[in-house]
Amino acid sequence: MKNVDHQLKSLSVSIVIALFALSVLFVNPQSAMALTVSYSIPTSVNADARSYYYKIGEDNAIGTSVINPPAITTPTSITPNSPADSTTTQQKFSTETLAKGTKYATDLYIIDSGKPGPVVMIVGGVHGNETAGFTAAADVKNWQIKKGTLLVLPEANKLAISKGVRYISSEGDLNRDFPQSSTEAADNTLSRAIWAAVKKYDVEWLMDMHEGYDYYKNTSTSSVGQSLIYYPNSGTKTASSTIVSTLNQGISTSYKKFSLLQYPVKGSLARAAGQYLGVNSFIFETCDNPSLSIRVNYQLKAAKTLLQNLDMI
Repeated sequence: MKNVDHQLKSLSVSIVIALFALSVLFVNPQSAMALTVSYSIPTSVNADARSYYYKIGEDNAIGTSVINPPAITTPTSITPNSPADSTTTQQKFSTETLAKGTKYATDLYIIDSGKPGPVVMIVGGVHGNETAGFTAAADVKNWQIKKGTLLVLPEANKLAISKGVRYISSEGDLNRDFPQSSTEAADNTLSRAIWAAVKKYDVEWLMDMHEGYDYYKNTSTSSVGQSLIYYPNSGTKTASSTIVSTLNQGISTSYKKFSLLQYPVKGSLARAAGQYLGVNSFIFETCDNPSLSIRVNYQLKAAKTLLQNLDMI
């Protein structure tokens, strides 16, 4: 008899609970939904490897408020192989086409850290057969910086690069086309577009990536391979010396070491920018005798050392 009474009581309780649940469902469906998600049970949500983990702990009381997980946030994009992978600064990447609408058109990449700092321009491909320069510059355009602005022109002379030649004979040598006096204009459409960009962005530091056919220390040739040629002022000399000494630490053969020279050739971008615009400028020359990977690494290490010296990475 006691068992029957107990069963009747259990049945009555079940009916009451069922009726209560139905009344909640029809009267206030949102509350019913809240009951289904707010119960205190150990659980977790894993959106994906880049988002978040959300846990409902045992201390969450039963209630009628809906539990909303935190908004998914994507971490700051980090570019592979960037020397500034540890930075959390929001970068702004943009491009500007120089000599737009002409056969010389080429892209300038602008990396804006969003914080005050130096404006640095790195140029590759002034000579189309100097592969290490434009290959390295193509990598630098993906770097991140923590302050200032980095401008990268990987393929300055796209026509020459496409043909694998120093320059197109009918166009002349781009490295002689920049102003050779304070009142002189650049010689042609392409050099004028590059020169205008240097002035537009108020460039403070300029690195022009080149290659020589032999080592500068091989006195039987006139090549300037394995050298850094800067337009003289105290700030440029200090930074240039640091770059050369840093690179030479990893070179054991004497004649393969980098040399520090002054005065880029007249008509070059580095010479004109240094002499007439007050830019801290230099040409960086590797020698095309080692493998391409070694030469590109020298170019990248020089660029990285410069930016480190300026506290940009």
